Amino acid sequence: MKYHSPANRMAICPQTMPILSAKTASRLISRHLTFETTHFYPNHPKLTLSEKLVGLLKQCVSTKTLQQIHTQMLLNSIDKPNFLLSKLIDLKNLNYASLLFSHIPVPNDYAFNIMIRGLTTTWQKYDLSLRFYYKMKSSGLRPNNFTYPFLFIACANLLAVDHGRVAHSMVFKNGFSVDGHVRHSLITMYARCGELGCARKVFDEIRERDLVSWNSMISGYSKMGFAGDAVALFETMRDEGFEPNEMTVVSVLGACGDLGDLSLGRWVEGFVVDSEMELNSYVGSALIGMYSKCGDLSSARGIFDQMKNKDVVTWNAMITGQVIPLCPPFKSSFLRKKLNYFDS
Repeated sequence: MKYHSPANRMAICPQTMPILSAKTASRLISRHLTFETTHFYPNHPKLTLSEKLVGLLKQCVSTKTLQQIHTQMLLNSIDKPNFLLSKLIDLKNLNYASLLFSHIPVPNDYAFNIMIRGLTTTWQKYDLSLRFYYKMKSSGLRPNNFTYPFLFIACANLLAVDHGRVAHSMVFKNGFSVDGHVRHSLITMYARCGELGCARKVFDEIRERDLVSWNSMISGYSKMGFAGDAVALFETMRDEGFEPNEMTVVSVLGACGDLGDLSLGRWVEGFVVDSEMELNSYVGSALIGMYSKCGDLSSARGIFDQMKNKDVVTWNAMITGQVIPLCPPFKSSFLRKKLNYFDS
């Protein structure tokens, strides 16, 4: 399914979106699950049954327990679908959440926002996020500042800049452009879609910038290959008194590697050490990548050896870094030696 024009929205906005069969629905929702009442309810005589179930739902850590709570809600005519939806996001159960949503007679904006957030951040079903957004609008509900940040992230991952532009106009019209989360997600969306001029315009219109604002724009420049702009903006950020955090460090290291700016890269490593920032996979891999691109393989290996917990991202960064400086005829033999070394 393509998302290149708002004209396509009719194709992605069906009036009904059955995701599971009736048989599955019966198995998940209507099945009667039994449990010991004396152990299930908290011993609090002043609480209503509804309050007790909601309290238990907040403590729920498994789908099985949630099914038990849901069954009791159904048996006692307690209607709390939004609480259930929110917990299902935490439990990462897309089928159950989709089924439950489809059984809500008239979903409100909160229910739609929960689904859009879950589809974007938990399940990365960005096309479905866009569907739910348009279904929300067609239902007569007005998206708000809890809707748009996740919508723009979905548009960013789909490279659906046309849909993002239309939504941006609605943000401006309804006065949500002052919301920090909305503005930061707008910067990310425009940057990932290659519209860095639009991203910078949103950034420049922010009167009181916080670290997230700076990181959004610096990351956008760095990821899209505008390393010089990323470093220049980073220096401006420092001049204005902002201290880098982990996200800043990773973005700037990527830019340093692309520019071959070993001096700034070493300064960033010094900052990581002085600020006692954790040398995790995220930061460590960025340092390895920077040193490798700058041709300082011994420093890259030094960072690698310092890392206590190495994951596949770290190993990949080290292996790739060792290969980068080599000419094509020597790559495969050198890589074989490195792989044998890592296996030893």
